[in-house]
Amino acid sequence: MTGKITYLDGLRGIAAVNVMIMHFFVALAPAMVYGSQLPSHFGNLDLLFSSTPLGLIGAGNFSVSIFFVLSGYVLTQKYFETKENSVIISSAVRRYLRLFVPVFAAVMLSYLLASAGLYRYYLETMVISAGSNYRDYWNFTPDIVNAVKQAVWGSFFVGGKTAYNPVLWTMKIEFFGSMLVFAMALLFGSLRNRFIFYLAAAVLFLNSFYLGFIIGMVLADTSSSKMPVLKTGNKTGNKTGNKTGNKTGNKTGNKTILSIILILGLFLGSYPLSPVTTDSLYGFLNNGLFKTPEVTYHIIGSGMTIFVLLNSRMLQNFFSSPVPVFLGKISYSLYLIHFLVISSFTCAVFLVLYPALPYGAAALISCFLSLFLIIPLSYLFYKYVDTVGVEFSKLFYNWLVNSCRPGGAGHLKKEHLSSAIFTIYNKFFK
Repeated sequence: MTGKITYLDGLRGIAAVNVMIMHFFVALAPAMVYGSQLPSHFGNLDLLFSSTPLGLIGAGNFSVSIFFVLSGYVLTQKYFETKENSVIISSAVRRYLRLFVPVFAAVMLSYLLASAGLYRYYLETMVISAGSNYRDYWNFTPDIVNAVKQAVWGSFFVGGKTAYNPVLWTMKIEFFGSMLVFAMALLFGSLRNRFIFYLAAAVLFLNSFYLGFIIGMVLADTSSSKMPVLKTGNKTGNKTGNKTGNKTGNKTGNKTILSIILILGLFLGSYPLSPVTTDSLYGFLNNGLFKTPEVTYHIIGSGMTIFVLLNSRMLQNFFSSPVPVFLGKISYSLYLIHFLVISSFTCAVFLVLYPALPYGAAALISCFLSLFLIIPLSYLFYKYVDTVGVEFSKLFYNWLVNSCRPGGAGHLKKEHLSSAIFTIYNKFFK
């Protein structure tokens, strides 16, 4: 995209913070995420977080689902506005490098922390917080060759458990999900009956996170083609007032309908990761309809939430405010490094405070102090790593395009090379 839709960036930022909160819970209050499977440290509060919509605070799986729906939307929106194949081709060629550079830096940082033995604090903390059921993330021997393999190949093409950074389980889904919507946009995006193919893809991926990319692409298509998703007789065709002034074509001015959709979407998004019993608030949803209900409900809930955001001026204004937009700017960096800080610094502080303070006070102070490290570090990572990755991906694409032209011989145009070098120089030396 030539410019970013600020309120979508803001939502991404809030979602990244929510993932961070979940991992604070995983380390220090695991029963808030996994329910009675793990020891309780906050009494009834643990039960409320793990079995009611209060669990939206720290609903990391739901937030990751929001990431995937946003990716499906953002990666295809410009194509549906222009119907230019070059938009998709450019994004597809650059996608791996754009994701890889920050991942590689985060894995190398994790390798250094592991080599210094700093993850032992996480293991010691989990013995206290989770007892014998602690989640054994950091019990591995650091090896530079394995770290490089995980960053270059494993995170994007193998997936599953990633020793150096557990959040990297999403990278394979993000990469292949991106390729999925790119391919679908190219193959079916200009067909009149394309929604038949969208429906078929949705059914095929109903029990996986890839459904989120399909939903995001459908929202981008209906938005850009101004198809009336809801006929309420009160359309608001005004510009959203964000940075780019893009219109969202599936507008509806009926606040009641939007409110209902939002409430239902958030309720589905709060579907717990802990076991759901028949007498639970969510018992009627646990009906065997989906193989992985916590995935499908979270994806559907994310799609409903983003649909409302695309149609609500009030929500757009909120997520376009300075704090969400700043968090959106650093969201990818925050997502990649927060767990490394929690597993070293946060847990180390907790182990110092725990013998002298009540458990709750030690946990809260540890999390609060960690924010003063996570946020600045995320900003630095964004400035010196993430933006450089973007420039390298553009540089690679320009080189590839030029090399395919007659007489190109693989040489970069001077303006492309000088632009990339100038940007990287400014990041590191100014």
